[in-house]
Amino acid sequence: MQRQSPEQILKKLEVKAKEEEKNKLAKLKIFLGYAAGSGKTYAMLSEARTLRDNGVDVVLGYIEPHDRPETMALAQGFESIANLEIPYKNIVLKEFDLDATLKRKPALVLVDELAHTNAKGLRNEKRFQDIEELLKAGIDVYTTLNIQHLESLNDLVANISKIEVKERIPDRIFDEADQVELVDIEPNKLLKRMQDGKIYKEKQAKLALENFFRQERLIALREIALRRLASRVNLRASEQRLINDDLAYHTGEHILVCINASNAKVIRAAARLALAFHAKLSALYIKNPNIKEEKALEENIELAKSFDAEIISVYDDIARQIAEYSSLSNVSKIVLGKNKDKKSLKKRFLKLLLKKHPILIYILLMKIKFLLLKYEVKKVLIF
Repeated sequence: MQRQSPEQILKKLEVKAKEEEKNKLAKLKIFLGYAAGSGKTYAMLSEARTLRDNGVDVVLGYIEPHDRPETMALAQGFESIANLEIPYKNIVLKEFDLDATLKRKPALVLVDELAHTNAKGLRNEKRFQDIEELLKAGIDVYTTLNIQHLESLNDLVANISKIEVKERIPDRIFDEADQVELVDIEPNKLLKRMQDGKIYKEKQAKLALENFFRQERLIALREIALRRLASRVNLRASEQRLINDDLAYHTGEHILVCINASNAKVIRAAARLALAFHAKLSALYIKNPNIKEEKALEENIELAKSFDAEIISVYDDIARQIAEYSSLSNVSKIVLGKNKDKKSLKKRFLKLLLKKHPILIYILLMKIKFLLLKYEVKKVLIF
């Protein structure tokens, strides 16, 4: 029998600990779509109605108001938690009442729009944090999500849709959900629904058709949703193989991303790479006395942490520090941004790095094609 490496043993312990912690929680199911109007809320309500009719204690925690008669008709007949009403400027915001739901403690609660940002003054900033509280309290949750709200996909989606999505959730929420069901619809059928006024009213529908709702964009978003769902399935299967001592899980990959105050795109790209290779992710940065960049750097460090990256801080001489860390930590791939001070890394960096560790390097170019993130992969790079 092949012996496990220390890295395999450590990873196995981490996965088992995560599974044990997860088993203490209630169950989360996400109804996933790639665009508005794909039928996520309808599918969620349909399944909840079947469960309710079979005796399950189901309540509606929050359902996003829709101008879609079929969807709202399905919501009739359920017990509902009254929304909180939060005054904001000249309007009243309706929000999910977390405390009332915790007090009611149903077996299952439906909470639409997982990526929603709560109104100021509520206990949690984000709705996914509300849902985490529900799960810890033993309440199963059904929720909905569009693929563009995943943090790691933010740049890809923005490049396709030409819209930057502000409301995002950590990928771990998606990957650790007990179930993710893709509510799929052909792009041409979705466009027809929009044209027929079944998603938005006439004025809003016209704007959507002129901007976001174009067939080539919907096709690309659908492909991203399918691929990300497949990655999730592969990740879960790999973790189970690891728990069952199947050494085929271990890829030996360790990806290092070098971060600064202005490269969130690089971090997300490295996270996607780590997911694809089932790799460990580390993030290295230089402690910089530049106060102007400190806040942006801290935000990028937090972003890397949201992808479960190990954070390493170094001083001075970044070329030598990257080379030494890569060698000592068995880094297999490095992800770098296009550095404004390229001369500082230039040939000396490559010479040091390749001398210490024959590594495969990914230099990320900040120019994104229609669907694919463009990067160069070379053993030796010429800057």
